[in-house]
Amino acid sequence: MPLTSRIIPIIVLIAALATALITIAACAAEPTPAPISPPVETPAAQSPVAELATPSPTSTPPSAVTTPTAVSTSEPTPIPYDSGSAMYKVFPGFGMTSARTYDALEEVRLNGDKSMVPVLIESMRYQSTLNAREASAEVLRELTGEQYGGEDWKQWMEWLGRNSADYPPPDDYLAWKIDILYQIYPQFARFLRPALDGQISVDPTEIVWGGVITDGIPDIYAPKLLTAEAADYLRDDDRVFGVSINGDTRAYPLRIINGHEMVNDTVGGEPISLAW
Repeated sequence: MPLTSRIIPIIVLIAALATALITIAACAAEPTPAPISPPVETPAAQSPVAELATPSPTSTPPSAVTTPTAVSTSEPTPIPYDSGSAMYKVFPGFGMTSARTYDALEEVRLNGDKSMVPVLIESMRYQSTLNAREASAEVLRELTGEQYGGEDWKQWMEWLGRNSADYPPPDDYLAWKIDILYQIYPQFARFLRPALDGQISVDPTEIVWGGVITDGIPDIYAPKLLTAEAADYLRDDDRVFGVSINGDTRAYPLRIINGHEMVNDTVGGEPISLAW
């Protein structure tokens, strides 16, 4: 056998022995692991998780207990009835009638306030509904004993003219009436405000709106005059308004002044106003 053939197996054997020795050496060099200690239970006081208490779930959250507060059962202090306030509640101005009007009429009735008779008659003319006018008439019938209805304003006014002394209005009646007439036409207030200072003497319940604004009907001012003999256009049965002041006598034919309703003239040196 050649020498080279013997050398190769020897080299292989040596290499195998070297690998085995290295493996054994490596195993011998690995340290022995330390024994594992058994687990030690941490006391509850030392556990950070134990410090956070977990609440047990409930079906509904607890509700706070509220102590009820005592409520006063005393009745509110009633507002005393006042005729002046009642006027403005019955008719504060032009517009739709409200429940306040009917409440005020009931207050007038319950208090038997006869001073409100002129107010109810005056406002009846301006109430916007038949129901409101009839409600006013119902109270008037109870206060006066008269039996006119809500559409009988003219009859109520004529009756009041005969009986006004028995039904004096509230103290602020004139101011209330001026306010109403001002809403109709502002110039009306200028005519009546002097009466608030006592500059003119007139029964305010007899002041009524004629249906037109200032100068809506032209008056007769300082008319030309004729002698009785020259006035041949007049018949013997024609009506005239006769006025005599300081010996100066005039006759104003109704057929002429009827369409004007007002004559402003001077008779006997005195200025006069004749209204029809």
